[in-house]
Amino acid sequence: MQNSLRPADMMTGSAPVGPGGPGAPEDEDSIDLGVLLRMLWAGKWIILGATLFFSALAYFYASQQTPMYRANATVIFDLQERNVANIEEVVAARDYDRGADLQNQIEVLRSTALIERVIEKLNLSQNAEFNPAQATPEPGWFDWLTLPPEIEATLQSMGLIAADPPPPDPALQERRLRLAMIERVQEGLQLTPVRNSTVIRIGFVSENPRTAERIANAIADQYIIEQLEGKLDATRSATQWLSDRVLELQDRVTSAEAAVADAEAQLAQDAGQTLEITQAQLTELNTTLGTTRAREIELTAQVARLRQALEDGVDVGAVPEFRQTVLIQTYREEESDLLSQRAALRANVGENHPSVLRVNTQLAETRRRIDEEAQRVVDSIVVERDAASDQATELARRVRELEELALSQSASGITLRQLEREAQAARLLYENFLGRLQETSQQESLQSADARVISPAEVPNFPMTAGKRRTLAIGGILGLMMGVGIVFLLNRLNNTFRSPGQLEDELHLPVLASIPIVPNTGNKRRKILEHFREKPGSSLAEAIRGLRTSILFSNVDHPPKVVMMTSSTPREGKSTTAALLALTSQQMGRSTILIDCDLRLPAVSTLLDIDLEKPGLLAAINEPHAIEEAVSVEPDSGLHVLLMRPRDSRLTQNAADILASQKFRALIEYLRTRYDLIVLDTPPTLVVSDARIVANSADGVVFSVKWDSTPRGASAEAIKQLRGIGAPVVGAVMTMVDESKAAKYSYDGYGYGYYGGQYKDYYVD
Repeated sequence: MQNSLRPADMMTGSAPVGPGGPGAPEDEDSIDLGVLLRMLWAGKWIILGATLFFSALAYFYASQQTPMYRANATVIFDLQERNVANIEEVVAARDYDRGADLQNQIEVLRSTALIERVIEKLNLSQNAEFNPAQATPEPGWFDWLTLPPEIEATLQSMGLIAADPPPPDPALQERRLRLAMIERVQEGLQLTPVRNSTVIRIGFVSENPRTAERIANAIADQYIIEQLEGKLDATRSATQWLSDRVLELQDRVTSAEAAVADAEAQLAQDAGQTLEITQAQLTELNTTLGTTRAREIELTAQVARLRQALEDGVDVGAVPEFRQTVLIQTYREEESDLLSQRAALRANVGENHPSVLRVNTQLAETRRRIDEEAQRVVDSIVVERDAASDQATELARRVRELEELALSQSASGITLRQLEREAQAARLLYENFLGRLQETSQQESLQSADARVISPAEVPNFPMTAGKRRTLAIGGILGLMMGVGIVFLLNRLNNTFRSPGQLEDELHLPVLASIPIVPNTGNKRRKILEHFREKPGSSLAEAIRGLRTSILFSNVDHPPKVVMMTSSTPREGKSTTAALLALTSQQMGRSTILIDCDLRLPAVSTLLDIDLEKPGLLAAINEPHAIEEAVSVEPDSGLHVLLMRPRDSRLTQNAADILASQKFRALIEYLRTRYDLIVLDTPPTLVVSDARIVANSADGVVFSVKWDSTPRGASAEAIKQLRGIGAPVVGAVMTMVDESKAAKYSYDGYGYGYYGGQYKDYYVD
C-alpha cells in the first residue's frame, strides 16, 4: 500500500518516505533552499577552514607588499575646433567623437616617446625603483661559495655548473635597459577618464610619495608641451605642403588653358556641316525609316495571310484583296452563270449528258483562272514587300552614317567643354590653395594646446590602503567559494548510503532497520554483544528488536522461519547483526538456532563463548544422527549455535559444493521442525557464490549495508545477483550508523529516520 509505513519507519519512528511524503525526493529540476543550507551547515568546518586559510594567505601576501603612494594630476582636453585658420581642413577632415578622442589622448599619455622624455627630464635612470641596473641584487643561495678557478673550470667542462655568459652587446643592453625603465613607468601610470566630461585623471603609483608627485606632474606638463610641438610641426608641414601644391596647380592651370585654346582652333578648322543640321537630317531619316519598316511588316503579314487562305482553300470572295480585283470579279460572274446553266441542265438531262460535262469543263477552267489571278495578286504584294525591305535597308545605312557624323561632331564639342571645365576647376583649386597658404603662414603664431592642467599633483600623505583591504576581501571571498565548492564536490563524490531513503531508492528494497554504532567499543564484536546483554534497553537492543519485528511482518500470513543474513562485501556488520538477531529471538522465548554458513572464514565462533570442541556444522551435514552433538549452546542466553570450527575451515576446499548438497538442505528442513527461527550467517554475495546457493534454502534474505561505507554499485550488483536466482530478499538493514553524524546528512533530500538519537530518554545507553 502506498500509504503504509515501512519497517524502518515503524522501528525508528520516522515519517514515511513515499510519494507525497515529507521525506520524498524532490523534483530533480527544483532547488530546495533548505537542503542546500543544511548541506552547507554540515560542511561548515570545511568552509570555515578554507576561508581562514585563504584569508591568512591574503593577509600574508598583503603584509609583504611595500607601501605604495599615488599622486593624481588632472587635465582637461578641449575638443572645440579653432577656426582661426581652419588648419584641420588642410591636414585632415574629421568628425569629433568625444569618447574616441579621449581614448586617443590616453594612448598619447602612455606613449613611449612621452615617457622617454619624462625619464630624461626627471633623470629617472638614476633611480633604483625604475632602473634595474641601480638596484642592489639580492644574494643567492650559493653566492657565499667561491670555488677555485681550476675546480670551477672542471665543473663547467663536466656540465655540472653553467659557464658565465658572454658579455652582452652594449647597444642591445642599453636598449633593453631603456625598455625596462619605460615599462616600469607605464606599470605605475594610471589614466582614468572622468565620465560625462573631457577630463583625464593622471595618477602615478610609486614607493616614494615625492617621486609619485613629480612623475604625475611631469607627464601632464610633457603632454601639454608635446601637443604644442605637434601642432607647430603639423602647421609647418602643412605650409610646406601647400607651397609645393600651389606651384603644381599653377603649372596645371597654364597647361589646361593652353589645351582649351588648341581645341578651339582645331574645331574651327575641321568644321563642315553643323551638328544641328546633322541632327535634323538624322531625325527626318529615322521617321521615314520607321514608316518604311512598318509598311514592310504590314505587307509581310498580308502575304502570309493570303497564302494561308489559298492553302486552306478559302473562297476568294471572302478575302478583300481578291474580291476587289476586276478579273477575279469577272471570273466569279462567269462561274455564277456556269453554275446556273449546270443546275438547269441537271433538271432536264442526266449527269453524264454531254451538255452537263461541257459546262463542268468550263466551270473548272474558270475556277483555275480565279486561282491563277489570286496567286498573281499575292505575287504583286510580295514584290511590294521586297521593295519596302530594300528601302528600309538603305535608310538604315544612311542613318548610321549620319549617327557617326553626329558622334564625331559631338565628341569634338565634348572634348572642348571638358577641357574648359578642367581649366576652370584647376583655376578654382589654385586660388583656393593660394588662399590657404596665406592663412597657414599666419597660423604658427596663433597655436595653443588643446589641453590644460586644472589640478596639479600633490605629494600624498598616506599610502594606498584600498589595495590591502581589497586583497583581504578577495582572499576571504575566494576561501569561502573554495570551501563551498569542496563541500559540494565531496557530497557529489560520495558513493555510499547515508540514509534509508537513499538505500530504498537505489536498491528498491524496504529498510527493515537501522543499527546504530555502539560508542566506546571500537566496533569490536564481543564488546558490542556485551553492551547488548548488559543494556537491554539501549538503542542497539531496540533496533535489533525492531529488525526482528520487521522480518516477521514482512510476510504476515507466513512469517519466515529461515532467515539468511548476507552483504555485498566483507566487514559490513552482517555476522554481528545475525548474532544479535538470534539472541533477541531467544530472549523473547522463541527457540532459535544460529548457523555459521561461512565455511571459509567463520566469524560466529569469535563472537560467542562456545565450546569449539563440538563437531560443528560439517559433522551435522555429513552425519545427520550427530546433529544433537554438533549443536552448541551459548551459556548466558541458551542460544543454540551450529558453528563452523576454524580448524575445519582450513580443510574445506569445496564450500560451495557442501552448501549446495542435498544433505545441507535436509539439515535445514530438519531444523525447521525443531526451532521457531533459524538464522543463517553467509559469506558476502560478491566475494563467493555461497550466499546465492544458501538463499534457495531460506524463507527470507536480509541484506546488510554499512552506513556511509558500502559503495552503491557493489550493493546494487549483489542485489541483482540475488534476484537473478529468485532469492526471497525481504529487505535491507543499515548497520553501524553513527547517529551524531547522520543528523548532519539530512540534507540529502530523502529526510532522515534517525530520530532515536534525539530522544535519549527512551534508551538506557
